[in-house]
Amino acid sequence: MQSPRLPSKSHLSERKRLFYGAVLSAVVGLMAAVGCGGSSNGDNSGTAGKAGSSSTAGSSSSTAGSSNSTAGSGNVAGADGTGGTTPGAAGANGDPGTSGAPPAAGGDGAGGDNAGGAGPGPGNPPPMCGATGQQCCTGDVCSAGGCCVNNQCVANAASCGGNRGMCAAGACANCGGNGDACCQGNCSAGFVCAGFGGGARCEACGAVQGVCCADRTCTAGTCVGGGGGGTARCQTACGAPTQDCCANQQCGTGARCVTGKCEACGGDGQACCGGGGGGAQCGAGFGCVANKCEACGTLGKACCPGGGDGCPGALRCENNVCADCGTAGKACCTDGQACGQGSSCSAQMICTACGAANEACCRFGNQLFCGQGLNCNQAEMCVP
Repeated sequence: MQSPRLPSKSHLSERKRLFYGAVLSAVVGLMAAVGCGGSSNGDNSGTAGKAGSSSTAGSSSSTAGSSNSTAGSGNVAGADGTGGTTPGAAGANGDPGTSGAPPAAGGDGAGGDNAGGAGPGPGNPPPMCGATGQQCCTGDVCSAGGCCVNNQCVANAASCGGNRGMCAAGACANCGGNGDACCQGNCSAGFVCAGFGGGARCEACGAVQGVCCADRTCTAGTCVGGGGGGTARCQTACGAPTQDCCANQQCGTGARCVTGKCEACGGDGQACCGGGGGGAQCGAGFGCVANKCEACGTLGKACCPGGGDGCPGALRCENNVCADCGTAGKACCTDGQACGQGSSCSAQMICTACGAANEACCRFGNQLFCGQGLNCNQAEMCVP
């Protein structure tokens, strides 16, 4: 009996190749499907869910992980651009995909346009008088019940020094009151130091027709008249703005006499008040420019007359205008010294820090120099 013929070895190998080829095609198709599913979310989606381990031709299923053909489909971004939150569907034998990334912070987050900016700039600076240890304010006044002694404020309930006693509610026990010796040139509120040397005594002031108190202040009316000797008097019927000029064409503080009438002066935009010796005067913070008082001492304003260069702080007076120049990082000044101490003017006309260790050598004319203990090397740098 003849045995049935078996397929040749070459035919069997051909069938195996076809079978494994089909499996390989299925795997490739599955991987392509997973890749498309992950990239279809677009820029606004969260991170695509991972396909899970079943993406490798699922060993427990003859179908090559077909249940995982749409990986992470729940991660499609919503219309508002938030990331997906539903985990991606994984194959039967795989781990669930990770959820999409959380949505980005909204417009009110830190640094956003809606974040509150810095508050408004500081208001008027605190007064530099009246507190304990500070100079006395206008009229020899101190705050919080303090006493004015030698033009300096002593705290309430503290000693006025020497044999002057304790300060109580603005008055020292043994000086400053009516008929008492002056507290080294000062008196309590309502009294003024009159006389000279050891004979000076405190007398009542500020009332109508009475002598003016310290700093030409009055409790009634305005102070009119000359300076020392008690000749300046508090007037109520003349001397104030809109009132008639007092005797000898005089007006009170903050006013000037014009054709028999007193008009306000010394304020912003007002005429300059006449000063002693023909000088012109304006109130604090104003300068007399072309016989008009205008704000001075701030950036872009006129330099104030008086001490220093008329521009406080780091500002410099440039052609009679306060300019922000001459300090490290700022433009070089063109009027006077180009840069302040510790900086020098570079070729770019910027003040650059100099003179310290590992900084450029400071330049003054043709000379180079460094801070104490440092030398300027050939590279024009300050080194130990």
